[in-house]
Amino acid sequence: MGTMRDFWARERLLRHIGERHDTDDVSRIVEIAKTAGYLDQSGQLTELGKHLAREKFERDEKSRVADADHGTGTFILQVQRHSGAA
Repeated sequence: MGTMRDFWARERLLRHIGERHDTDDVSRIVEIAKTAGYLDQSGQLTELGKHLAREKFERDEKSRVADADHGTGTFILQVQRHSGAA
């Protein structure tokens, strides 16, 4: 993976771990990732971390495309104006 690709893969992986463990404490998230073997001791993605990030991205991308194809996520706000009379 290239440098930018690694950066975004790491970002995606850390966000995923934060969501799964319901925390936004970066130190805790990095420690979880290291313990799980997704990051090495210097904080770089391991092969396992790259694999997980790649699979997560592919699932998210497929879901986003499927939602776009079905119009999910498109919201139209309609505002009705009511007169002050009851």
